[in-house]
Amino acid sequence: MNVFYSFLKHLFQIFVIFIVVNGVQCLEYDFTYIIPAGQRECFHQPLKAENTLDFEFQVIEGGTLDINFMMRSPTNKVLASDIRKSEGSHAIDTQETGDYLFCFDNTFSRMSHKVVYFEVIVDSEDYEFDRPNWEDELLADQLVEMKLEDMHESLNAVKKHLKESQGHQRVWRNLEFRDRYIVERNFERINFWSIVNTSVMVITALVQVFMIRSLFSDSQKVRT
Repeated sequence: MNVFYSFLKHLFQIFVIFIVVNGVQCLEYDFTYIIPAGQRECFHQPLKAENTLDFEFQVIEGGTLDINFMMRSPTNKVLASDIRKSEGSHAIDTQETGDYLFCFDNTFSRMSHKVVYFEVIVDSEDYEFDRPNWEDELLADQLVEMKLEDMHESLNAVKKHLKESQGHQRVWRNLEFRDRYIVERNFERINFWSIVNTSVMVITALVQVFMIRSLFSDSQKVRT
């Protein structure tokens, strides 16, 4: 009997835990986002009152690994803030229903962007969550930004390559003009000296013929 009652007791405990676990809903997600230098980025999460919100962040790249953070309620009350921290963790019990705001401020940095990883965990017993479309929005923004940056870089690269091509073309055109001028001058010189040599050879040949003929010819008259 004791074994039977012990079994029933454990079964009841498991049943209670199962009900409690199923009655509590949990929303958990994390993102990694780039906060450009001199800019401020904010994200929002709609929540109901009497929920538990855990928010953690960490700067994983950029500058001295620090950033300003602020959490605000739907009525714009400051719930948590960090000044130039590399990481932070905040847990609050929501008292209001609405959009809670999480802002990362990198306006104090004029040179370095910051790569921030943050995680949001929300526990609720009676609230059905709609995961915010941050991922799609951020992905779309990042894709647009990446495409614009890629286009800008591509255009700059094309412009640079065109300038380099124009410079190379000018160099090759100048070399071609110089080589053509040299070839034409050499061609003129070759033709001139060829004509001179040919003329000298012809004249020499004529003189030799005349001299040889003069040696074998008897110009004196024979007297009888």
